[in-house]
Amino acid sequence: MTDSREHAIVVGGSLAGLLTARVLTSHFDQVTLIERDRYPDSADFRAGIPQSRHLHALWTKGLEIIEDLFPGIEAELAAAGAPELGIPRDFLWLTSAGWRRRFDITKMLTFSRPLLDWTIRKRLLSELTVLTHHEVIGLLPDGKDVTGVLVREAGTRGPGEPLAANLVVDATGRTSKAPDWLAELGYPAPKETAVDPLLGYTSRYYAIPEGYDPGWRALYLQADAPATRRTGGLFPQEGGRWICSLSGAGRDYAPTDEQGFLDYAKGLRSPVLYDAIRTAEPLTPITSFRRTANHRRHYERFRTWPDGFVIVGDAVCAFNPIYGQGMSVAALQAVLLDESLAGDPHGMTRRFQRGAKRRGSGAWLVATGEDFRYAETTGSKIKPYNRIINRYVARVVAAANVDEQACAALLDVLALKAGPTSLFNPSVLRRVLLNHAPQPPGPADLLPTPLPSLR
Repeated sequence: MTDSREHAIVVGGSLAGLLTARVLTSHFDQVTLIERDRYPDSADFRAGIPQSRHLHALWTKGLEIIEDLFPGIEAELAAAGAPELGIPRDFLWLTSAGWRRRFDITKMLTFSRPLLDWTIRKRLLSELTVLTHHEVIGLLPDGKDVTGVLVREAGTRGPGEPLAANLVVDATGRTSKAPDWLAELGYPAPKETAVDPLLGYTSRYYAIPEGYDPGWRALYLQADAPATRRTGGLFPQEGGRWICSLSGAGRDYAPTDEQGFLDYAKGLRSPVLYDAIRTAEPLTPITSFRRTANHRRHYERFRTWPDGFVIVGDAVCAFNPIYGQGMSVAALQAVLLDESLAGDPHGMTRRFQRGAKRRGSGAWLVATGEDFRYAETTGSKIKPYNRIINRYVARVVAAANVDEQACAALLDVLALKAGPTSLFNPSVLRRVLLNHAPQPPGPADLLPTPLPSLR
């Protein structure tokens, strides 16, 4: 990429694209955002993000980055009704090793995905040139480098119109056409790695019953792989409502009919979630989503890389969403792009693409390590060191249920504030060795009333 910073294009207007566009406004005279979908005029669902109807989590590191990019956005989300939860203080959390004690370690805002996107769009879009209902069908080449895109109105035919830029960013997610675009420039197909636990989500919104106070504010009932495959989450969101997301690995999907959904919830490892929703008022239909495989395209292995082009977010590496790390990885990559643009422009795009892989490596290890516990998981085969790590992580989870410092260390890894190797620090290792036995259900310090028994 040359020193010129006249125009940058972001292809894809989901969260990764929005955060990227925000960074680019600090480095380019003009930024154009191209989105195939049409944006709603409020915090509403849209067709281009089908997963938005399901439970989303924005861990600590991701929220901190977004707050840095959009100062005051955390307060704005809270003012819109997004609840703030202590982790795990406000949770009734059933881990694979039993119930977790309710330490007061960190916090989380729980909001719908449309509210987060809408709040960012309100801040950002006035600073951009926005082309909604448009699609990119190819790159403008200069030899093997990129000087812009070919764009046309979505749903139409034709060769498209050229739009020149000094930098093009692909943020189109799992459906990215970058392999085809690069092939037209003479680049090889990227190597790909997939780890698919065959997991599907089924979700519904409920009104939180007036005066309902069971002693917890959020429920998270995890599977105990490989023995069980079902996970259930019940989180408060803006508007005085719960989002209930049920997920099952190994094609153990929750049904989308009324009775089937409730029966599936009743079949979780504890009946507490079923007891909460069985008499609650449903607010929405039941919806499902099954495109959840971990999928990585290894662009960092290319021997050469085009100037003027980078790829971010799920278009590089997509994660099983049950671990809630995709949005935070996108935020980390936005910071990396900001740092890269502030440095030497020579070879910047290739350095960024290699760094983008590293920013997602911790989340990849967490997600695939857990998914390898299911016998039905397809794709890359589990390696011997993965089995050793999984056995140790299982002990970390058990220790984190009863030891506050072990819990804090584990949460730092889940929140992407620390890498997975931090769990092997001597201070953590000692606590894991001292506190590794799974805990029996129902310790008195979890709730003011006895916990339900496990199935």
